[in-house]
Amino acid sequence: MTTLADLLARAAAERPDAPALRDRERTLTYGELDRAAAALAATLRQAGVGSGDRIGLWLAKSAETVVAVHAALRLGAAYVPVDPAAPPARAAYILGDCSVAALVTDSGRLALLDEQRAAADDSLRLVVVTDRTEPAGAADGTPGQRPGALRLGWRAAVERVTADGAAPVRPAPDDLAYVLYTSGSTGTPKGVMLSHRNALAFVDWAVTETGLNGADRVASHAPVHFDLSVFDLFATVRAGACLVLVPENRRGLGVALNRLVAEERITVWYSVPGALIRMLDARNRELLRSCALRTVLFAGEPFPLKHVRRLRAALPEAALYNLFGPTETNVCTFHRVTDDDLAPDRTAPPPIGRPCPYAHATLLDTDGVPLADVPGAEGELGIAGDSVMLGYWGAPESSGGVHRTGDLVRHEAGTGYVYLGRRDHMVKIRGYRIEPEEIEARLLELPEVHEAACVAVPDPGGDPDATALEVHVILAAGARPDPGVLRRHCLEHLPRYMVPQDFRFLDAFPRTSTGKVDRRALAATPRPRQEEEPCPVKR
Repeated sequence: MTTLADLLARAAAERPDAPALRDRERTLTYGELDRAAAALAATLRQAGVGSGDRIGLWLAKSAETVVAVHAALRLGAAYVPVDPAAPPARAAYILGDCSVAALVTDSGRLALLDEQRAAADDSLRLVVVTDRTEPAGAADGTPGQRPGALRLGWRAAVERVTADGAAPVRPAPDDLAYVLYTSGSTGTPKGVMLSHRNALAFVDWAVTETGLNGADRVASHAPVHFDLSVFDLFATVRAGACLVLVPENRRGLGVALNRLVAEERITVWYSVPGALIRMLDARNRELLRSCALRTVLFAGEPFPLKHVRRLRAALPEAALYNLFGPTETNVCTFHRVTDDDLAPDRTAPPPIGRPCPYAHATLLDTDGVPLADVPGAEGELGIAGDSVMLGYWGAPESSGGVHRTGDLVRHEAGTGYVYLGRRDHMVKIRGYRIEPEEIEARLLELPEVHEAACVAVPDPGGDPDATALEVHVILAAGARPDPGVLRRHCLEHLPRYMVPQDFRFLDAFPRTSTGKVDRRALAATPRPRQEEEPCPVKR
């Protein structure tokens, strides 16, 4: 079976002079990318890093990041990407938890790790510093150095002859390929372990489903520690297409994203809906109407229907896909947006659709017992199949089990599954089960509501056992903040127990490092005192 380690070597053999990677003004061909990855792999191997080891990546997404990913896989090792914006303590915890044998980072982040004295010191054999061009030398015990770990500049690590001992390792399909750390419910990050088989189940399907080919130019918007990057990094190489990196400092800027799509002739885009909304809101959104985009994929959170309609109007010929699945399963269901999904009488976002061919879906009750999966049935989505993770770092699961996603869905005839909300977002008010996403969908029917996020907060009356609903709203341009209008609309369309207690107006939502709305941050927003205006406007 093909593994992720084979993809780059195959593309380099077949299309050595074709563009593989664009990083700002730099272009690497497939031949150049393969040679750099082979050289870095040889350097790592010489330092004692090999099959089964973990290689940490803590740096902004760049050509160096992509080279390091492929070098790790070439060794039969696994890469462990860390959020570039992670606090040093969190980065040190992740690198120590995985006992990384090597680290690719920059000098600024390395200095922060030196201050943390990361637990990875015992296992660390090599540090490659991307913004140093010359070797930094072996650790010598002086302050700030890591005993036993060699430090090399990037040029010394990748500019070497690789003829001796550079042959790639052939990992088994079920060997660990990468570990993605997600926020744990206890506050401690947990590492999701994914194999070559897990990733390729999705990658092979995605290339076929989207018709990805060597003429495509794929935007890489997702950071490498986010599972959306699996499509960017590997489906692109699988098809021999060109990967165009979106600089970290431009990921949230709609104007910059539209300009990149136009100037780089992007044909395939994959991101969270929030990025697409910012592109549609930007003053240069007209660039989308004349761009080369043929396929747009979105995932990670619900895409409000009013904005899907705007995207369709901007890209009338493009294929629009809603992809769905947690990190633990990669993408497990999909839906290609149809005209019926955008009909004037609809209010809900597009469905999440049917299981991908490699995924086996099950509806589960609150105890995890399978339900009859028939039209009209509701339950928690369980997934089994080739894309389901090996387990969490330190707590592997037995293969073939059903992973409980925590996502509540309803089976609808003709379209597959409709997303209802997260099990951990579900709220009970006076005994009634409420999915906040339903309230958001109703509010988004109003033209003055641009975005909405409903969260559960402590009861303002002071009852420690009670919960209230609060909606945070971003208004459309020119709209005035009027909680009364929003409350009346909810009363007209929702049961009284679902009408939010409070409406708060913001200029922008806080977002996680992966671009999703940070609902925890919204719920933690300080409440106004009783004598203050209950619906403050942040301006």
